[in-house]
Amino acid sequence: MIRSFDAPGGIVLFTASSPRQRQVRRRSAAIAVIVAVAFAGGLIGQLSAARDGVGPVPPGPFSYFPN
Repeated sequence: MIRSFDAPGGIVLFTASSPRQRQVRRRSAAIAVIVAVAFAGGLIGQLSAARDGVGPVPPGPFSYFPN
């Protein structure tokens, strides 16, 4: 009887010869996911931020008061 964890094949990322190697690969995969999510969030934040000086600023609600 072949157990699921003894079966050949599987996800290449998690097939390793020792439990320590599997732990290191899981940890590095988790760190890569965290870095990718942080990068994607920063990229979305930069793309959605308002640009300064791109066009004329529309008048605000109090623009009719003199300085």
